[in-house]
Amino acid sequence: REVREYALEAAKAQLAQAAGACAILDLQLKENASLSLEASRNRFRAGGNASDFRSSERYVLRLTQDRDRLLKALALAEAKREEARLEYVRASQAHELIQKLKERAQREYYHHALQEETKVLDDIAAGTAARLANT
Repeated sequence: REVREYALEAAKAQLAQAAGACAILDLQLKENASLSLEASRNRFRAGGNASDFRSSERYVLRLTQDRDRLLKALALAEAKREEARLEYVRASQAHELIQKLKERAQREYYHHALQEETKVLDDIAAGTAARLANT
């Protein structure tokens, strides 16, 4: 029982960690997009010279490379998140199955105990009725 609960908690933690990694990469991609937009707007600003233009081009190129790197990392992180989700679902189903089996066994135990109690009470009642009839 404890092993299944531990496996469920471990799978839940792994899923949370994978989802967090995806969220971080997503935020980094959004930041990259806003920086790219700002760099594109400032590329042809008034008062700029050729050196500024080249620097701006290199900066945009670096941002593009960063975006490509982040997209690849996000794809890998999403694959890991999906694996973690599937592991969580498997552990959750196993835990739920064990819980249902345990509940069924408990219901059967109490049903059997109630039947035994009823038999004992019937025997007592039958014995009392026989004694009253004999007197």
